[in-house]
Formats: sequence, C-alpha cells, structure tokens
Amino acid sequence: MSPGGRTRWGFAAGLTLGLLAWELLWVRLLTGGAGPQVAELAAGLAWDATVFGVLGAVASGAVRPGPARAIPSQAARASLLFGLLLLPAAGARAVLQERWAADGKAKAAPGASLSALQVETSGDARFLCSIAAPGAGRPRASKGAGAVMWTGMRDALPLLAAVFPLALGVLGLQAWGRATGRLGRRSRWAAPGLLLVVLASGSGRLDGTKTVLGRPVSEEARLAAGCAPGAPVRTYALAAIAVDIPLNAHGDHVPKGRMYVLEQEIAAVRAQERRPVRERVSPGLGEDPIQPLVLRANLGECLVLSFTNRLAEEAAALQLDGLGVTVLEEAALEGFVPRMAIPAGQGLTYVVPLPGNAEAEGAYLLHDAEEARHEAYGLFGALVLEPAGSVFRDPGTGAPSSGAGWHALIDVPGGGQDFREAVLLSHAMGPPEEAEVRLEGGGLLPTVNEMAGAFRPGAFGFNYRSEPFFERERDPSKDPEAPGPRGSRGLATPMPRSYQGEAVKLRLLQAGSTEFHAYSLRGAGGRKGPADAAESVQLLRPGRGLTVSQGPEQAGDFIFHCRMPNHSIGGMQGIWRVLKGPEADLAPWAGRSGR
Repeated sequence: MSPGGRTRWGFAAGLTLGLLAWELLWVRLLTGGAGPQVAELAAGLAWDATVFGVLGAVASGAVRPGPARAIPSQAARASLLFGLLLLPAAGARAVLQERWAADGKAKAAPGASLSALQVETSGDARFLCSIAAPGAGRPRASKGAGAVMWTGMRDALPLLAAVFPLALGVLGLQAWGRATGRLGRRSRWAAPGLLLVVLASGSGRLDGTKTVLGRPVSEEARLAAGCAPGAPVRTYALAAIAVDIPLNAHGDHVPKGRMYVLEQEIAAVRAQERRPVRERVSPGLGEDPIQPLVLRANLGECLVLSFTNRLAEEAAALQLDGLGVTVLEEAALEGFVPRMAIPAGQGLTYVVPLPGNAEAEGAYLLHDAEEARHEAYGLFGALVLEPAGSVFRDPGTGAPSSGAGWHALIDVPGGGQDFREAVLLSHAMGPPEEAEVRLEGGGLLPTVNEMAGAFRPGAFGFNYRSEPFFERERDPSKDPEAPGPRGSRGLATPMPRSYQGEAVKLRLLQAGSTEFHAYSLRGAGGRKGPADAAESVQLLRPGRGLTVSQGPEQAGDFIFHCRMPNHSIGGMQGIWRVLKGPEADLAPWAGRSGR
C-alpha cells in the first residue's frame, strides 16, 4: 500500500475508534453505568462503526502526507467534510430504523406460562443519547419522516465536538510515526485490536443493573423473593413513557399524558400518535395501543416485572397495591426505597410471589404513588390475578394470547368455570384548574358549572377515553367550532361485548385523582320495559377494585356510567353490548354457560 493510502486508511480507522470511545464515555457519564445490555450496545456501536468508517474513508480524501505544519489545516478540512456527511447520514439512518422498528405479539402455548417480553429491536438505538436511553431519541410528537430525521441529526451533534480534536490527534500521531519509524507494518492491526478491546470493556461496564429489560432472574433470587419452588414464572417488561392521550373522535386529548406500556408496544403507541387527530381512537376502545396497561397472571405464579423509566427528565415509580414485591437491584440506586420513583433512563426488576388462594383472584392497581399528577394524567394500569393454571385467549379469535389487554377469554382448567373478562379503569384528572384536557385546536375544553360544582368535560373517563355530553349536544349547523357528526363510529369509551348466557366478569378499578365513583349498569338484572329498567350500583373507592360477576341477562345495549354528579356528563359513560347470535370478530365459548 502506498504511503498516502496507509495515511488515509489509518485516519479513517483512528477517527472511527475515537468516536466510538467518545460515545462510550458519554453513555457512561449520562447513565452512571446503567446503560443497555451488551447485545443492544454492541448492535448500536456496530451500526455507528460502519457509518463512521465509510464517512471517515471519504473524509480522508482531504488528507495527504506532508509537513507537520500542514496538519491543522488538513484536520480542519477533513473534520468539516466528515461533519457535512455525518448529519444527513444520521438523519437518514434514523428514518430507516424508524421504518424497521416492528412490533409483534407474544405467542403462548395452551396451559403454559410465557414471557411477554419480545426480542428487543434496535429501532431506537441511533446515536449517542439514544444509545444511552433508548426512546430518548424519539421525537416527542412525531410528525413524520422530517421529525424523525431531525431527531437523528440532533442525536449526532455531540459527536461533532470530538471530530476535530480526534482528526488532529490521529494526523499528529501518524506524522510522529513516520518521523520516528515507530509505526511500521505491524501497526496495521493496532486499531482493530484496540477497537475490540474498547467494545468489550465498554459493554462489560455498561451492562449495569439499573436497566434490566427482560434479564433472566435466577431461581435463587426468585426463592429469596418468596416465590414457591417450581412456581411457573411469568415475565413482563414495561416502561413509563410520555404520550399524547386521545380521548374521543372529536379530537379532545391530553397532550401531557403518561402511561405504562410493554416495551414491545412502544413503536405501536408512537404510530397511533401520528394518525390524523380524529382517527386516533377506535370505537369501543378496541385494540388501540394507547390504553391503560392491563396485565394478567395466574394465582401461584412467580411474576417478574422489569420496569424502565423512559420519561425524558422526570422520575417515575411503579407501585403494585395489595401484593408483596421484592426489588432485586437493592444496591443499584443509592438510597433507593422500594415504591419510590427512579430517575429517567433507569430501571428496576420486581419479583412478585403471587398468592395461591382463590380469594386473591381479582384486579390490583398499578400506579405511580409518588407523583399524583402522573397518575392523574394516565400513569396507571392493572394486574389481574386469574384462577391457577388458566390460559388467556384473544377475545376475537379464541387463540392463546400473552395476557395483556383490557378484555380476554379466561380458559380455566379442569372443571372450573370459563368466563369472558373486561377490565374498566375509571379515572379523573381533578378540578378544572388541574385537568389539562384540550380541544383539537389546542385550547382547553371549557369549564362547566353544574349543581355539584365546576368541572372540565373530558376530565372523567374509562380507560383513557371520555365522552362528555356537551360535545354531542352542540349543533354543527349553528356552531362552526362544534365537532362533526360521529356517524356510525360509536362511542370511544370501552364497549365490553359478550354473548347472551355467557359467564362474564367485569373487573373495576379506580385510578387517577382521589375521587369516589359509583359504577352503575342499567338493566343488569333484566328489564321488562323502559320504566322497569333495573340498575346495579357499585361504589368504587380511590385505588380500590371490585369484580362484577352479574352481567345483563338479555341481549341489547346497556349503559354503564358513574352516578356521581358531573362525572357521567363529564365523560364517564359507555355501553355494554350483549349479542344473541355470533359475530365474526368475537369468539364464543363452546359452552356459553361453562363446561
């Protein structure tokens, strides 16, 4: 190889090596050692090494062997060329990885416990800050490829600060080697060898205990946490994220929303955020990714929850009311107390030994008990304990499912009673001055003052959906700012569906602000006529749940709502639909009254 070729090759290799070390240093500083796992880190750095190597080879065209006094000018030219190439390359790479980030559904074998953690994709690992905290590099309110490209370019900016010093150092080292004869043929293996050492050592250091996405938990640790020997293990990996929560088809939304979400569903949540405003919700809630997280597990299992705080700056907590929890990383966060919030970008693994007694069946609240505003704006969910050995099935197809979602078919083994299940989480965002519910155009929904006091419509709802009465009563022909007709879409609030005669369990939980709700189901005990409509009323206390096993006896649509003044007209109401005949998208049980 000619002297010029060796100089350019050495420049590209040295610059690549230096930039990777710069990335590792920043990740170390930003996370305090709590970086991603080895596989994720290596994949991200391999991407970066490829890009840096190609761009470094192109930029090395500005480098020529020459006197020492020419080194600064050559380093400046090469750095400028490298930077001009890096920014569009970073943006293009971000767009490609956004396209490649795919979500999927976990599969289950009938009767078997499973992990709800899907194989991680590297869709969020772009440059620097995104490697430090996957998800941090995602635009807060993505508006298409342009926003994603800008995010990738932004994440690459910190690299530019190191390009000129590295170029200057590499060229200076090469000049010194030529002058002293120290850099001979054997040195051609130095850069690749050193690169492997840096990657190995950096990966080892950064495989910390704070971010533990799906890390296997040893049997010894599970037993120490209180799980029974041989208990089936069920694993979920979840995160706290910021999200723009859509409330209904009118465009009402909560731009500062928060939610718990399974790691593999984050891409689907961001995709729903990018939909046109009035197409962000499905009738009856459906399978929308933006909805409160509902997890299921069976009595007697050992539940492992790997929780990561993916909020940009705020601390977040995960508390599971009513069940004992063991935190594995007791030394990971200095001064950490279980149930307290953890900083952004960090995580913990919780082991929950689930009780085996049948009386423990029911719904338990997941929430952030440390920051009331987080819970009021959506940081809550549910864990439902089902009969031991149950298989969770998709309500639409009847196929085995992972157990996540607001409705499911519960296949109870042996002679147990199979049943259809729906989980409703009622929530309230507090008084008008705190409830930041906004119209499609960005303004706050108007305050309404009824006999029970002032409230903001949309601040009350079920499962992140709200249908305030005032919206539907406005006449578009007289009020140009009124929302258009809903047509056949139906309400956005959850619509449980079941077949007449089926065994049904409705799990109710109260989340959000500290208000009481009175759940009411009109016609639950059967009805003979409009004047004789029966009504079932259940009182929900803050943070508490209950199970309603008595559903409507006849076919038809039945209204459920909150009987508290202003809550129902503020949006907390929906429809339970009972069907006589089969529908294609709702799987029936073989025996509707059980087996």
